Amino acid sequence: MNSVPGTRHFWPRGVLPIVMAAAMLALTIPQRLSRGADAPKAPPAPALVAVDHVRFYPAPQRAKAMLGGKIAGSNVSRFEGFKVLAEITSVPPEGQWTDLAFNNKTPYRWVRYEAPAGSRGNVAELEFYAGDRKLHGGGFGTAGQLPPGGHWKTVFDGKLETWFNSSDPDGQYVGLDLEDQASTARPALVPGFGDYETGQKIVMKDRDADVAIRYTLDGTAPGIHDGLLYSGPIDIQKISTVTAVAFKEGLACSPPTQGTYLIGAPTRPAMNSFHIGNSLTGNTARFPLYARTAGAIDHYSSFLMGGALTVNLWKHKEGDEKQRWEQIVGKLTLPLDNLTVQPRDFNVAQEADYAVRFFNLMREKSPDVQPWLYAEWVEKERRRPSDAGVVPSSQMSKTYPALTWEESMSAMLLYNEEVQKLINERDHAGKRVKIIPSDIAMGWARNLLDHNKIHGIPGGEASFYATFFEDSVHVSPIGSYLVDLTWYSAFYGQSPEGKVLPIGTTLTAEQAGILQRLAWDVVKNYPGAGLYEQGTTPVESPTASPAPGEVGDVTPVTLSSATPGAWFRYTLDGTTPTRTRGYVYCGVVSVRPGMTLSAIAYKSGMADSGVLTVTYPAKEKR
Repeated sequence: MNSVPGTRHFWPRGVLPIVMAAAMLALTIPQRLSRGADAPKAPPAPALVAVDHVRFYPAPQRAKAMLGGKIAGSNVSRFEGFKVLAEITSVPPEGQWTDLAFNNKTPYRWVRYEAPAGSRGNVAELEFYAGDRKLHGGGFGTAGQLPPGGHWKTVFDGKLETWFNSSDPDGQYVGLDLEDQASTARPALVPGFGDYETGQKIVMKDRDADVAIRYTLDGTAPGIHDGLLYSGPIDIQKISTVTAVAFKEGLACSPPTQGTYLIGAPTRPAMNSFHIGNSLTGNTARFPLYARTAGAIDHYSSFLMGGALTVNLWKHKEGDEKQRWEQIVGKLTLPLDNLTVQPRDFNVAQEADYAVRFFNLMREKSPDVQPWLYAEWVEKERRRPSDAGVVPSSQMSKTYPALTWEESMSAMLLYNEEVQKLINERDHAGKRVKIIPSDIAMGWARNLLDHNKIHGIPGGEASFYATFFEDSVHVSPIGSYLVDLTWYSAFYGQSPEGKVLPIGTTLTAEQAGILQRLAWDVVKNYPGAGLYEQGTTPVESPTASPAPGEVGDVTPVTLSSATPGAWFRYTLDGTTPTRTRGYVYCGVVSVRPGMTLSAIAYKSGMADSGVLTVTYPAKEKR
């Protein structure tokens, strides 16, 4: 592709915050216009909490790592504007809780523990208090995990034997978004969002005095100077998604209130879907909300177990999870349109076997259901066989280790295609299984970000994980949005651009448009998703840069074509690639001396290009 146009886990509660400029608190809230008698006041907001006390328990034998750690608060965002409230000035005792009290009267919406440099986070449990009241909220933290510890979510799991241990030594933090416990109260919408036969007048209520409410209708989150200033009832006569945020001088902005009003009949056909997997399938739980912004209704159900393989899910549904399975299946809206499983078992034959068992089981109730393999993204540490790019493939005589995030995503898709191949050889009932290439979308998102193609989001791994991930495995609302855009593209067979709105994210309209176009470009140009169309005019043949010559130990090579929007598949072992054979190009190929790169360009609606073959010479021995 040349370019893209421009549950058994601890789950954080609530919607992640709106990222505001650091100068927000210094700005004067605009004067509210009179809203008249149509906007009666809601009951007063309760008193806000101010964190003045924390309790923490060090990671085992790592108490020294907490010396110099800080407790900080912000009313700007979970990334910016933090003020130090307290510091750990002596080594806390091993194997004990430590109480740290400090004088603070200011309500801060975002509070966090900032680990000292070199410590990797190393805290087992962390609790925030306002007086004697233990506070709860939406968790957040930095990405990365290093055994024997885990990611930041372990800090809130109530287990002293688990602890935060990042793969990165510096810049680690973990904290809570206290939402409207410590911020402007979120506004209320009356009537609430839902399905209505006729248009509605939407009234926005607030619980605080001297509050300004701003709102949008495009799914983006309003800021202090963004969106429309609410001054009276909003007349809604067609499908509309409302996102409202309240602002009050001296406080953090409220969490957003958001929802979609479906006026009249849905503009897209209703679908029934069932999804079997683990927490990464759980990351798509907002899909019905996103589909709804496009005027569609998806009756979404799932059967999930944290970290489980398909074989485990099958066995547990017959064992200790049988009752839960039967309850979920008994409530399905039938017949099913779409059924997904989430391959991650590197015994490919076993993965295919148990996927087919689920397909056939659900075909008993829905013979025409479309089965899908949901191709997940890789983990930050890239330790699994697919992440490392070492799963054997029948498409090539040899696979090579993936040296970049983008290449790992392509390797994950190659693994999914191997599972698909076995399923198609064994499964002759019902519709053929298709693949949702969410991993390729994530690969290109990283490449676009690193090449400054997503305006307003800086490049680099730290920025990528802060934007698209909650930790080293699970995606953030922005990551979930991108994944759900690929689901919408695959299930509905149409572009999500201008339809599926970025509610619950911090994306601008421009950034959302980039991800919408990316998702559609990925899905429509991936033959395994079932939307690819063959044409007669050939795509211009690919070129590689840099051209063959003496290369270093690893040389990043890029592919391009004179045909705009061309996609590429390539091999490194001499096998001839096709649009269904080889690695899917995600923006970079790590060429080593002595490799032969073969590549083909293709694009939906066109004929395939000729094959490019170039050899990068081995280094001369000296």
